Amino acid sequence: MTIHSTTISVVKSVLTIAIVSSFITPAIAQTLTVNSVNYSTVGNPTSAVETPDGRYVFVSVTNVGGPNFSGPDSTAPRKGVVSGVQIFQDVGGTLTSVGLIRLGNSGANGLTLLPGGKTLVIGAGDDGVAFIDVQDAIHGTAKPVFAAQGDGAGTFDVVATPDGRYVFSANEYGVIAQQRGNVGVIAVQADASGRVTQPVTIEQIPLGNVVPSLTLSRDGARLYVTTELVPSKSALQIAGTSNPVLTKNDCVQAKESRAGSNGFITTIDVLRAETSEYAGQDAILSRVAAGCSPVRLVESADASSIFVSARGDNSVLQFSPALLESDPDHAFQRSIPSGGDAAVGLLLFDQDRLLAVANSNRFADSSGSLAFLSVSKSSSPSLLKTLPAGIFPRNISLASDGRSLYLTNYTSRSLERVIVAPSPITMATRN
Repeated sequence: MTIHSTTISVVKSVLTIAIVSSFITPAIAQTLTVNSVNYSTVGNPTSAVETPDGRYVFVSVTNVGGPNFSGPDSTAPRKGVVSGVQIFQDVGGTLTSVGLIRLGNSGANGLTLLPGGKTLVIGAGDDGVAFIDVQDAIHGTAKPVFAAQGDGAGTFDVVATPDGRYVFSANEYGVIAQQRGNVGVIAVQADASGRVTQPVTIEQIPLGNVVPSLTLSRDGARLYVTTELVPSKSALQIAGTSNPVLTKNDCVQAKESRAGSNGFITTIDVLRAETSEYAGQDAILSRVAAGCSPVRLVESADASSIFVSARGDNSVLQFSPALLESDPDHAFQRSIPSGGDAAVGLLLFDQDRLLAVANSNRFADSSGSLAFLSVSKSSSPSLLKTLPAGIFPRNISLASDGRSLYLTNYTSRSLERVIVAPSPITMATRN
């Protein structure tokens, strides 16, 4: 474990950030206190999720037993290595590694817990979607159950519906209807005790070329999906073609690679996707261009905005969810500089007034950063502060306390716990 501070390297050192926030007296600035602690992982970590009681943190790890791999995940050599879920226990505010659940060798990526916190769901690369009983995992007896997504699926992200009956998977490279990327629809089929033993993939929806991530609206009615590239031979109807911020032909996925098209985001009707009568293309409500390499999305709690990290543009794009359906050509609201290079992970917190961005600096093979942006409705978006991170910071998640963030530093093989809290002095000034 290492303690990290941007100022001095002592355990209790802190960093303060001054911002104006709508929930305090306007004339007084809120002061954020930020502590950062790094914990080593046994492989390259992609995602982290905390149990509802805050006692355990699950971290997906790849290349356990093998060296780092600098190329795309889909082409990483898998011989002699395993992937899985590393388990950390919180003991007195310090995380201790207490176990590893092995999944196989094809990958361990996105994580989510089914409602109730009894089952962990993992995007398991070419093995599809894995389900693990949480208590079995904690006791070291877990046996993963898989819902296959097809050959070469490269399953990355996963989300669960609020009722826990369905899981949607971002199958990054799975080929369906001549499109190299799709969304899987999995019927969970938990038994009476809540265990998942026979999940079934009921549909796969083709969504373009390279589909890394997805998110559900807060009410569970809509699924939003990122696609990194418009297929070169495509007749897809995509809105936003007249906006030069969104539609481009000079996007570069990595250094020295050939320039290509922009990507897009797709809005899907969840009920239609769950129902075989409407599944597939009939569930798609809109596609909107989203700049170079859109890779992550997050929706505000009030459903007024969706933020999308455009990795190739070093920016965060803001859209109106309502207009994505009713007027997709005018759904785009603005582009916000991400505060660093190659933005990937996103997290809204502090009642959606703050947006954390993992600037991966992925293709420079050097350290990235964690940026804090103010996205309060009372003022224009602004960069508050950037903190140094490890190499390839990838995803960000929120702890159960609402003020601790988990940042996975993929190439550095570390889990960074970032504690962000308003100062007590500021707390006393709230109206």
